[in-house]
Amino acid sequence: MTFIKSVEKAVDILSCFTIETPVLTVGEITRMTGLNQSTVSRLLATLALKKCVEQTGPAGQYCLGVKFYQWGSVLRQKVNVADLARPVMERLRDVCGEEVSLYALSEGNRICLEAVKSRHGLAKVTVVGKILPLHCGAAGKVLLAYLPDKERKKILNWKPLEKFTPSTITDPVFLEADLERIRGDGYAVSVGEREEGAYSVVAPVMDEKGKIVASLSISGPIFRLSEEQKAANIQAILKAAREITALLGGADGKLGKD
Repeated sequence: MTFIKSVEKAVDILSCFTIETPVLTVGEITRMTGLNQSTVSRLLATLALKKCVEQTGPAGQYCLGVKFYQWGSVLRQKVNVADLARPVMERLRDVCGEEVSLYALSEGNRICLEAVKSRHGLAKVTVVGKILPLHCGAAGKVLLAYLPDKERKKILNWKPLEKFTPSTITDPVFLEADLERIRGDGYAVSVGEREEGAYSVVAPVMDEKGKIVASLSISGPIFRLSEEQKAANIQAILKAAREITALLGGADGKLGKD
């Protein structure tokens, strides 16, 4: 197979731009790639001409250009969030052993987009495509918590909140307080809110605009949830949610600290 060196070098330069290093000078790119500075300058000039990078600031710094936004829009139309999330979800299931599922908003409710089965014989099982309420269970409450205020209030006032178990919150005032706590923590834990004897640990998945697109959940029977396991699941769910958020081009500023 024949490789075109100049293309390889251009990709090496573009790969230097990350969430941690969004703006770079020619000198910084030269050090990071090991390329000759004159080569870096020529390639940057060509990439700028094609709007793949652009100059910013008085110090000759560069950042990615508008072309990547256009390409990203094309990719987002093609790639389904569940397809992106599936490998991360499988790794998460291998770590925690419990069912891992992904939910999204659906006409005032939530829908299961994807689920990876638990490794345990006795386990919670969620059917992909199942419609569930938003107000009970951590997966629904995380979706609610990160909605814009107007949209959230519209959903909460749409109809009376149904009580599924003694632990279900049906008072909108109390629910709003719970949602505020979830936003502060960056994750949610629920025990027996929709199903008695079941728990879930959930974190939000964000897009490039910081909007919630899904909630990622670990769920299982309460008898396997020790305090140590709960702490481990919180760390694991936050790490996995950050991974999926990054795959979608988002930032994890709204996720809790593990």
